[in-house]
Amino acid sequence: MLTLNFFETFTRELVNFFKDIQKFLVDIISSIHHFLNRFMSDEVILMFGILIAAFLAIMIFRYVINKR
Repeated sequence: MLTLNFFETFTRELVNFFKDIQKFLVDIISSIHHFLNRFMSDEVILMFGILIAAFLAIMIFRYVINKR
């Protein structure tokens, strides 16, 4: 019974930890969006986000290919 309580508590705390991380990342992204929205529209922010994601994907792909 003690082992079951340990696993239940561990999983509950792990889920709460991931929820806290999610809330932290959402708050950071939201604050960055609000800051950038003062200077540019949502479409421009979306374009830059897509460009950054594409650049990261290319860099990761090049790293994996060059590693072989």
